[in-house]
Amino acid sequence: MDDVPTPSGQAPSAKTVAASLFYEHRLSMLGKEFAAVGLAPVIVKGQAVVDLAFPKGEIRLAGDVDILVGDEAEAVVDVLTGLGYEEIPPHSTHFHFVDRSFVQQGKRLPNLVELHRCLDKILLRPIPYDEILTRAKPSGRPGFRYPEIEDLFLLVILHASSDIYFDPARVERDLWFLLNHGKPDMDIVWSRAQQWELSRALRRLLNRRYRQARSKPPGPFVFLANQAFWHDNFVTVLRGVAKYSYARLLDRLYP
Repeated sequence: MDDVPTPSGQAPSAKTVAASLFYEHRLSMLGKEFAAVGLAPVIVKGQAVVDLAFPKGEIRLAGDVDILVGDEAEAVVDVLTGLGYEEIPPHSTHFHFVDRSFVQQGKRLPNLVELHRCLDKILLRPIPYDEILTRAKPSGRPGFRYPEIEDLFLLVILHASSDIYFDPARVERDLWFLLNHGKPDMDIVWSRAQQWELSRALRRLLNRRYRQARSKPPGPFVFLANQAFWHDNFVTVLRGVAKYSYARLLDRLYP
């Protein structure tokens, strides 16, 4: 844990501050739309990290809104489409754990909202997402909830372990603030990491033993190989490859 570096502490530029305030305004407008119909979906990554762990004055810019959904997924989709969002066609119609992305070009609401049933990519760990959603707490923002701090910490680890656009500096900064300001119970974190088959990724990221950022996304084989490197259980890797390969075969046979 001590190897996670301290953030530089440099003051943000006026442009960065303005961009952050604009994003928060748009996020709040979206939250009010969810609250108006009795929904409170769970934000993961981005603003959840800022509000639960960043001290006042620290800024973390986000390009989209990431929401973890369960049974309420279609109700969330109905709100988004009712607001003028359009869904980007998924790259697979038979793999049921592909993220759903929604875009709109207005200035009142966030441009991009991504709905996640899980934060793994293809090689799915045994993560109890229903429990994560049940433990989530009010965010202080109408229409949104945030994960419990221990769950959020592990979700940051999980996303980093499978992120095509892995950014070491951002991950290190998020982990530093989560550890030093969010103050998760690390006994709970390690216990859940073992249950989620995420111990190896947690250990590597806390010790800064990871691949460096790439200038362009890796090909499919390299992407899967990179993910396998972070997994605790090789059986999970094999099962994930088999399920995804079968789904992609169905995509070709029944487009």
